[in-house]
Amino acid sequence: MIESLRQQIISADNVGIVIFLVVLALICLASLYAIFRYFHRSRIIDDTPTSKIRSAHQGFVELEGEGRLMKGMPIVSPLSNMQCLWYSYSVERKVKEYDIGHENSHGLSKSHWEKVDSGVSDNLFLLVDETGTCVVDPEEATITPSFSKTWYGSQEFDLSNANSADAIMALSTSSSRFFGNNNYKYTEKRINVGADLYVLGRFKSIGGRREKLDKAGEVRDLITKWKTRPEFLLARFDENGDGEIDMQEWQKVMSTADQEVENSFTERLVQPEIHTVSKPIDSRRPFIISVEPQESIANKY
Repeated sequence: MIESLRQQIISADNVGIVIFLVVLALICLASLYAIFRYFHRSRIIDDTPTSKIRSAHQGFVELEGEGRLMKGMPIVSPLSNMQCLWYSYSVERKVKEYDIGHENSHGLSKSHWEKVDSGVSDNLFLLVDETGTCVVDPEEATITPSFSKTWYGSQEFDLSNANSADAIMALSTSSSRFFGNNNYKYTEKRINVGADLYVLGRFKSIGGRREKLDKAGEVRDLITKWKTRPEFLLARFDENGDGEIDMQEWQKVMSTADQEVENSFTERLVQPEIHTVSKPIDSRRPFIISVEPQESIANKY
């Protein structure tokens, strides 16, 4: 094989050799990037100490606990109609392509899977340890689920109909495969309710005395929001009715915003503290939710 490759390189023209070397260099760079990226993640997992929810610092943390549903509407996976904390699913249809130029116009050339439906849950759920409760926002997390299955069936079904969801698992029977009716492929992943979870992400507490309050920043944000609604500004602060906010009226805008933010701070400080974990602001830090223990995740990376 090596000798054959050597002969091909020798017989190739200069342009072909250059293209080959450029492609090879790009493959090497991509491989090196992947190696360092995964090694970096492994080191972060190993080096980040596990925190308890009650005493966790604000910022990038590692937590372990039991996954539970929040009060309200349950999270239900569309394919299996099972309650869960998180799900992703896809429905694919087998598309057959025929070689029209073949001497037999009905000769099958190849087939591939075409996605017809898919979805990922972004519902919030809870992480609970012996010290407290934390709200988990799974959006854009790297997730290792409790359940992962791919099966096949003979027809698409209505995701809005729970009865069809109850029946979808039966579409992968051996008989449908035996008779070649597996024209649809279904894939579902779930995190089960009550699963033991490992979570690595951005920890933030809202409300209570621990919340860090940036009054100047929130006043600035509130005024910016008002500026996007000029009709609101005029209706509330244009006291002389000239259709503009003059310097005196602008001073009132600033003082009103300052007072509203101050009132908001007072209310938030007396509210119960709510802990959250979500995707880190720094893209170099991973956001991981896994049913596997820390050692197993680090070894994979």
